[in-house]
Amino acid sequence: MLYTEKKIDVCHERFGGTGDVTIEHYIDEKMLNSSIIMYAKVTMAPGCGLGYHAHNGNTETVVVLSGTAQCNDDGVLRVLKPGDVTHCLEGHSHAISNAPDATEDLVLQALIAKVDG
Repeated sequence: MLYTEKKIDVCHERFGGTGDVTIEHYIDEKMLNSSIIMYAKVTMAPGCGLGYHAHNGNTETVVVLSGTAQCNDDGVLRVLKPGDVTHCLEGHSHAISNAPDATEDLVLQALIAKVDG
């Protein structure tokens, strides 16, 4: 069995987003294989979010663990609730945030994987 050291990043205005986004990595670089870029829990306080960005050469799968997410999926606005899953495929773009008037943090699980080829 391998153990990983807990790594937490706090990203300010990530991808042109708002406020701080906390990324708690489940696994670190020594455990990542050649196809996984990031596997982590992502937390956003009310009013915070990741700005609109493209996934080129990779995909991202997001699971909403708690809170309500506002998601811009290639220009289509969606509201995601706990248990909802969204996939941003290679070559597509998205943004995700917690509403400014939210009463709780938005907590997500995110997996970013490389695309072969």
